[in-house]
Amino acid sequence: NLDEYYNLPIDNNQSYHYFMYKNLFEHININPKNIHIPNGMTDDIDYECKKYDELIKNAGGLDIQVLGIGNNAHIGFNEPTVNFEKGTHLVELDDSTIEANSRFFDNDMSKVPRTALTVGVGTIMDAREVLIIVNGYGKARALQQAIEGGVSQMCTLSALQLHPKGIIVCDDLATYELKVSTVKYFQFIEKDEIMN
Repeated sequence: NLDEYYNLPIDNNQSYHYFMYKNLFEHININPKNIHIPNGMTDDIDYECKKYDELIKNAGGLDIQVLGIGNNAHIGFNEPTVNFEKGTHLVELDDSTIEANSRFFDNDMSKVPRTALTVGVGTIMDAREVLIIVNGYGKARALQQAIEGGVSQMCTLSALQLHPKGIIVCDDLATYELKVSTVKYFQFIEKDEIMN
């Protein structure tokens, strides 16, 4: 897993621990020792971050990283302006992320944690394959910036332009801010790949 809110107990129904157990791990045959989520309740942030990076390194790296994006094109909780090279770290969440996530906290922004542990963009980009899922018109501008703009720390998803095996899967609504020629180009590539 990419991230976890800082200081949100794992039994809180909005923690990523809770979400992953309820929606995946309780429904599959997985040994709990093979489940890895950053410890957001740690007393030693630096140690936890280094430990998580070492865990990934000792496993031989990540074969595939599957993730979505935020409205501001963040991946993981790597908000705009984050250093692309950074490993697992504590991040202060952007106001737009807090506002978007308030829907999970009774629409009360004051209940949304302000910080989280997240793997860095560099860690995500080191995965052998990266799969990004984008859906809805609310993510259309972020997708447009990431695909049609240059690589920029203001749009962390744009780092995917540098990945040799990065793929974005999106619905039609998410493409609404893209140029028509961009959409047609990617539709052509998709059809060509299916035919080959």
